[in-house]
Amino acid sequence: MRFGRRPVVTGIGLVCPLGADRERSWRVLRDGGRASFSLGGARAPVDANDQARTIQLALRAAHEAWADSGLQSVDPDRMSCVVSSSKPILSLTGSLSLDGPERVAAAVATQFGAQGVVMNVASACATGAHSLLTAADWVREGRADVVLAGAAESALHPLYLAAFQQMGVLSKQGIVRPFDKARDGFVVGEGAAVFVVEPLDQARDRGADIYGEISGGNFSSDAHHATRFNSQGRTMAACLRKALDQAGLSTDDVDYVNAHGTATALNDSLETQALISLFPVNPPPVSSTKGATGHLLGATGAVEIVFCFLALRDKTLPPTLNLENPETDRLDFVPHRARSAEVDRVVSLSFGFGGALAAVVLGIPA
Repeated sequence: MRFGRRPVVTGIGLVCPLGADRERSWRVLRDGGRASFSLGGARAPVDANDQARTIQLALRAAHEAWADSGLQSVDPDRMSCVVSSSKPILSLTGSLSLDGPERVAAAVATQFGAQGVVMNVASACATGAHSLLTAADWVREGRADVVLAGAAESALHPLYLAAFQQMGVLSKQGIVRPFDKARDGFVVGEGAAVFVVEPLDQARDRGADIYGEISGGNFSSDAHHATRFNSQGRTMAACLRKALDQAGLSTDDVDYVNAHGTATALNDSLETQALISLFPVNPPPVSSTKGATGHLLGATGAVEIVFCFLALRDKTLPPTLNLENPETDRLDFVPHRARSAEVDRVVSLSFGFGGALAAVVLGIPA
């Protein structure tokens, strides 16, 4: 592992189309429930007010994460924030207005008094994963003692939906079918996930409950096409292999993979090829939770990492919903229902338009 200190997560906050908090969302997912999808997307259960929805989502998740961590007083100069959004914040209040995505990190930092590094990481649908990996590196390097990290996104504005419609990636059926032969795209959702990240020794010294360690990770770029990845998923596979190398693990050590699984025809196929190439024999279970939540765009990686930490905590694999005819029979996609399993090391994958790739390795610290 690079650098000295070991980054762990001691607080998690979540709001998404499955529920207004972490445990409610996880319970619905485990029970095989899914969000209410419509042509306008899948909304998170937050009250309408004058605040931009992206910021409202981020603050709600951040407050839950902070309370969950049990932290009381923190040196503001040693506290940083990388709660990101991938898109400008659009609102229609009489006339069209636009704010930069950096407002999200600034709002969270202001709320919690963080006076260390405050940054927005924008890397399309890999934004949430890249933000958590950034926080982990800051902790390893000793740049911060506490980091609020994660992502929030509300991109249900008609301009964004029209753009995705033009790309041909939205489901005409309004059903997200990851890795199913009948898949026809995704439904856009909104949400936020925020983590409290701190060094392992600090967390243990204060008696904090620890969800898990960010054991390794990798940022990569496909650099192939604006919306498509290379033809055999080679860079996807390489990204995961590099993340495992950083964690000092082999493919045999992986107990579960949370796939990106957008239910688009090409990218699901490439991700399947990448996983089969890495795990040709005895592959671990693989699932995509987008069948339940919709695709939360810049927030999706962070939300799915929440599910990975809860899988570690509860020894439960989240399911792939709406899967009737799998892309391949060489992978176990955990169809329809959650499953109990011995889970100690998991991987979350996130891929974004423009070629942004991320693999995050999580585990129970020894």
